[in-house]
Amino acid sequence: MAELLARMRAVLRRKGGSATPALSNGVVSLNPSTREVTVSDRPAMQLSNREFALLQALLTRPGAILSRSDLEDRIYGWGEEVESNAVEFLIHALRKKLGKEAIQNVRGMGWMVSKGK
Repeated sequence: MAELLARMRAVLRRKGGSATPALSNGVVSLNPSTREVTVSDRPAMQLSNREFALLQALLTRPGAILSRSDLEDRIYGWGEEVESNAVEFLIHALRKKLGKEAIQNVRGMGWMVSKGK
């Protein structure tokens, strides 16, 4: 149900042209309108489309653990073939860009970003 609501909001944003507010957990900030991410005091950087979608999914629900299948659905959509390590590869790429502390692994369950300060 949450996936359906998210897709409906995305369609409404496209049709209405309204700007999406920036997502932040106090350390990492993601600006959907410029597609830039900033971490603490470092300058803004660009992400690939999939990295952006992954970080957006995590920052939309800070403190919540998202499983591999949750992230695959949000990044790749329904019915698309996904390699078994695709999410891990994207997590690794994001950690290289943002720092190792940006995304936490919850062993056996998934990944999360902290709620911040």
